[in-house]
Amino acid sequence: VVDAAKVITQTVRDLIEKIMLQQQEVTNLINDLNNRQDSKSFSYALSAGLIAIAIVTFGLTMLFSTSYATVGEKFFNAQLRWAIISIFAMLGVIFVGYKKLGQWSPYLMGFLALLLIWALFSPKINGAHRRTVIPGVSMRFQPSELAKVTLALFGAKVVAEKLRYVPHFKQLKVFLWPGMAIVGILLLVAGGRDLGTTLLLCTAMGALLFSAGIQKRLFMVIPIGIALLAFYLLFLDPERLSRVTSFTDPGNTELQAGDGYQLWNSLLALGSGGWTGVGFMESKMKQLYLPESHTDFILAVVGEELGYIGAAVVLLLFALLILRGYWIALHAKDRFGALMVGGISTLMALQVFFNIGVVTNFLPATGISLPFFSYGGTALLIQLFEMGLVLSVSRDCD
Repeated sequence: VVDAAKVITQTVRDLIEKIMLQQQEVTNLINDLNNRQDSKSFSYALSAGLIAIAIVTFGLTMLFSTSYATVGEKFFNAQLRWAIISIFAMLGVIFVGYKKLGQWSPYLMGFLALLLIWALFSPKINGAHRRTVIPGVSMRFQPSELAKVTLALFGAKVVAEKLRYVPHFKQLKVFLWPGMAIVGILLLVAGGRDLGTTLLLCTAMGALLFSAGIQKRLFMVIPIGIALLAFYLLFLDPERLSRVTSFTDPGNTELQAGDGYQLWNSLLALGSGGWTGVGFMESKMKQLYLPESHTDFILAVVGEELGYIGAAVVLLLFALLILRGYWIALHAKDRFGALMVGGISTLMALQVFFNIGVVTNFLPATGISLPFFSYGGTALLIQLFEMGLVLSVSRDCD
């Protein structure tokens, strides 16, 4: 009996040791997988961040070249200061996290509405109420830029929380109040005569609903929107209509002297650059021939100085950044992060598409700038803020 008890005791001890050894092996495996996952998430965030910084650096370089002949280093120094502020803002967003900012999005919507109303009563700049002046520092702020990131946050948060109602038409009433808030922001942006940003935001919100699985029949409202836009241009804003229609015949000498002047000189700049360009800082068209060359039409100067190859490099960098954004959206751990990053990536893709379309005469003038390149502190701040949100989500990717 004693011998049998010893054997049983030893067997139990061996079994316990094996179980503990296996448990330790499983723990080590889990830790190893977590370390690998952290390393992969870090690499995804690092790659997206490096691409964004490369585009910002490229943009600052071309802004210096574009504006030096007319204003010296004034625009470059101002944009450089905004770039430094924006990078710290991006790091702050990563530290705070997208989930916390998503919880604050309703308050951001209210703050945004106040800024847009304030802009409506501010003096017109280039025929539109787009900017407000920050008291005490004499700095201009463009609330419609803030609308891009705020609507991406708020829209993604609302849809993620109520996603189960999206496919069911009769239950879409749960989106009534959030939808009215979004429409109100869009009307305020349109009221400032910022038609390009309004179209951009409407398209991005439609893409967000489409990705969430909304019923396709609801997109039948698109023709109604187009009809309303045509009515607005024909009867309420004929001056803007002439700008829109000028792209149909850029070779018309009458249009070249009027609304088509900027577009015609943009095409001349692109054409004169050829494959390799005329050389850095050697553009002729930027010297008072191409209005707004430092903002909406900076890509034309890139094409003139660096040629089609330089312009292709710009497009490649944007393609890498946007595709990385969609990859992060597909691998995000939660619906809110996925929808938000998808919305931000779509916004950036549309903005790049619209700007390039205008510069190359593929689309009518919209007043949409090229992200990270065009001069504008508010735009750069918001764009790097958006990148901070994307990088925050990428840290938790599967």
